[in-house]
Amino acid sequence: MQTHAVDYDQAASEYAAHRQVHAGVFRELCARAGLGPGSRVIEVGCGTGNYITALAGTFGCTACGLDPSIEMLGRIRSEQVHCLLGSAQELGFADGAFHLIFSVDVIHHVGDKAAFYQRAARVLQPGGRICTVTDSADMIRRREILSGYFPETVEIEIARYPRVAQLEAWMDAAGLETIGVAAVEEPYEIISAQPFRDRAYSSLHLIPGEAWRAGIERLERDLARGPVRGAARYACVWARKPVA
Repeated sequence: MQTHAVDYDQAASEYAAHRQVHAGVFRELCARAGLGPGSRVIEVGCGTGNYITALAGTFGCTACGLDPSIEMLGRIRSEQVHCLLGSAQELGFADGAFHLIFSVDVIHHVGDKAAFYQRAARVLQPGGRICTVTDSADMIRRREILSGYFPETVEIEIARYPRVAQLEAWMDAAGLETIGVAAVEEPYEIISAQPFRDRAYSSLHLIPGEAWRAGIERLERDLARGPVRGAARYACVWARKPVA
C-alpha cells in the first residue's frame, strides 16, 4: 500500500476553502457542553478554526485553538480565538483550566492517545467535559462520496481511526466518566469535484495517484448528470471529569 505523510501547512488553503462546520456536530456541542460567557474552551487540532470560532461567537466564551500547523492557524480570522501552536501531546496548561476540551476528526492523528486523555483529564475543571468527534468503521464504509468514489481510502481510514469502545476505555483509564456517544448525520449534495481535486480530505493524500485520478474521473462523470448526494456522519464521544 502506498502512503504519504500529509503536509497540513501545504493543505491549509484547501481546508480553509472547502471544510465547513458540520451542523449536527455543532448542535451537539452547543446542547451538551453547558457553555456560557465565562466558559473556557479549547479545540485540539482546530485546523482553520471553524468550530472554535463558531462556539466563541455563539457563547462569548474564552476560546483557544491548538494546532501543530502554523499555516492552518494563520487562517483563523476571529479575534475571539487565541491561537496556540502545538499538538495534542502538549497540553501544558494549569490544572482545571478548561470547561470543555473537544476535537473534531483529529483523534486518529494523535500519537499516544491514552496519554492525551490523561493530560486532558488534568486540565479539565471538575465537572468539565471532553468530546471526541470521530468516525466509526461503519461510518467510514458508508461515506457515499469519499468511500464510494475512492474505495482505496476505506482500508486506510479504518486502520487510522480508533474504535469508539477503545476511546471510551482510554477515557475511563484517565479517570473520566463516559456519558454517552451521539451519532449525528447531515445530508448534503455536491455540484463540483473541486474539494476532491484539491484533496481537502487527508485520506486522499494517502492513496496512490492513479486511484485518486480514477475516482475524480468517476465523480466528474456522475456530476455531469447532476448533483451527487451523500451524508456526513460522526460519532460524538462524551466524558466528564468527576466532581470530587
